[in-house]
Amino acid sequence: MKRNAVYTALLTIASLLIITAVLFTSLQFCMNQRDWYYKTYVKYNTDKQTMMSNEDMTEAIFRLVDYMEGRVDSIQLSVTEAGRVVEMYNRQEIDHMVDVRALYQAWRAVRTYGGILAVIIIAVCMATLQKGERIGMLCRGFLIAAAVFGAVLILLGIWVAVDFNSFWTEFHHLFFTNDLWLMDYATCRMIRICPLPLFNEIVVRFALMFLVPFALMLALAVWGRRRSRTK
Repeated sequence: MKRNAVYTALLTIASLLIITAVLFTSLQFCMNQRDWYYKTYVKYNTDKQTMMSNEDMTEAIFRLVDYMEGRVDSIQLSVTEAGRVVEMYNRQEIDHMVDVRALYQAWRAVRTYGGILAVIIIAVCMATLQKGERIGMLCRGFLIAAAVFGAVLILLGIWVAVDFNSFWTEFHHLFFTNDLWLMDYATCRMIRICPLPLFNEIVVRFALMFLVPFALMLALAVWGRRRSRTK
């Protein structure tokens, strides 16, 4: 029993690392869709609110993505607003994005190195387990990890539904040590080019991009666990 508990714990940890890797990869794929930003700006007539062209807004928001990914060294660029050429971002926005990029890069490292660690753990477990135990134990570990992850998602979902402002504030307090994220709509164009409808669509797209592979892995784990028990 103690032996099985050790394997279960190891495979649960590996599964949580894999789920985290899939989660971040889904976010990364969702964010790196330049054409989608442009089409969404056109869809919501955002240019009428910001007095900037859809092309400029697309370039501005994707510059943030490029910066987080490490493809450019600065978020700053020039745009035309109400017929006047201006610098897109102010000092507060520039400084805040330094923190955002550091956080993004940290989670990318967790995805990459965590994924490698997960593969190593699974490989060692598969090599040391008896042939008839491998699938069952692997699936058991994933199902436990999925249950833990699902419980966390449910709790967060309840929090968001009950008090989104509290969730949003505590999220930033958790990951940032300053108040640069408290931006003024009147002075920060970063807020204006990410209106609520666009933000909501990003969240929905991200959720769907994650849930599809997650549901597939979950279905395979359930099937594999049942098959191992039958044998």
